[in-house]
Amino acid sequence: MSDAYSIKEARDCLDDLVRRATQHGDRIAITDQGRTLAVLISPQELEDLEDELAVAEYRLCKANGTFVGIPHEEVRARLGLPPSPTDLPPSPTERT
Repeated sequence: MSDAYSIKEARDCLDDLVRRATQHGDRIAITDQGRTLAVLISPQELEDLEDELAVAEYRLCKANGTFVGIPHEEVRARLGLPPSPTDLPPSPTERT
């Protein structure tokens, strides 16, 4: 933690704390009676942490043999994308 602020202190300077978290990457604890209730971090740091967690969960599932993948054509369909050329049936000229 870079710094800790009580809820009241944080309220009084929230704009500065948000800037510090966003621009400088500071982690700022918000406390109540000395107990940390929340931590202010930048959106980029949150995204990075979520990505790291997703990769760790994937690796754990692969290691445990519990990973269930989604077929390529199903992913494309869920995203509303057309089938890739390798997913299409062969054309009549290719069958001969």
